[in-house]
Formats: sequence, structure tokens, C-alpha cells
Amino acid sequence: VILILTKYYHTDMGKVLESSLWRSSDFGTLYTKLNLQPGIVTVIDNFYICPTNKKKIILVSSSHNDRDQSLFISTDEGATFQKQPITFFVETLLFHPKEEDKVLAYTKEGKVKLEDMAF
Repeated sequence: VILILTKYYHTDMGKVLESSLWRSSDFGTLYTKLNLQPGIVTVIDNFYICPTNKKKIILVSSSHNDRDQSLFISTDEGATFQKQPITFFVETLLFHPKEEDKVLAYTKEGKVKLEDMAF
């Protein structure tokens, strides 16, 4: 599976206004644009793939107005995603090195959080 994240950065506003995640399961011959929340503008900030289980993927997304963040979690290489709201803003995310259902998140407020993702 190949995932490509594209972003539309608006220079005058100084932020990303739109992003798209594209998925290919045939070595890049055909790509499908994933629609995480039909009818809602969602900006994907980043995505993370579990180093010990490539089927587990986490997307970090922000609302269009930057008021909240959510995680979108996949256990099937990005074929489907489940939304999980979070109460903090992620700067970076790391899968736990030994427990693939846990992630370490460094927040934009400078805190470290350990989250059980219950994959």
C-alpha cells in the first residue's frame, strides 16, 4: 500500500486550507482519494505508520478553523478509518516501541502524553 498526503498551503493566510490523502493498493498504478468525513473540511496534518505492524496507521487532523484536533485510526492499511477526538494538539506522535496499541504524543503545549489507542 502506498499513501500520499497532499496539502494546499495558502501563502497569504499562512496555513494549510485543504489536504488530501491518496491510497494505492496496486503499487501506484491507481490511486483513490480517501474521504474521511463527507461534507466536512478536514486538514490532515500528518500521518504515522506503526513500525512493528504496517496495517496500523494514525492520521492527525485539524478542523478547518484550527479549534480542535482528531486522530483517524486504521487497522487495515488505510482502507478504513475511525475518528477519535483528542483534547490536546499534537506536535509529533510516536508508536510505543514495544506496545503497538500505545502511542506517545508530544503536544504543542510541550507535554508528553501516553495514549492507549485500543486498536
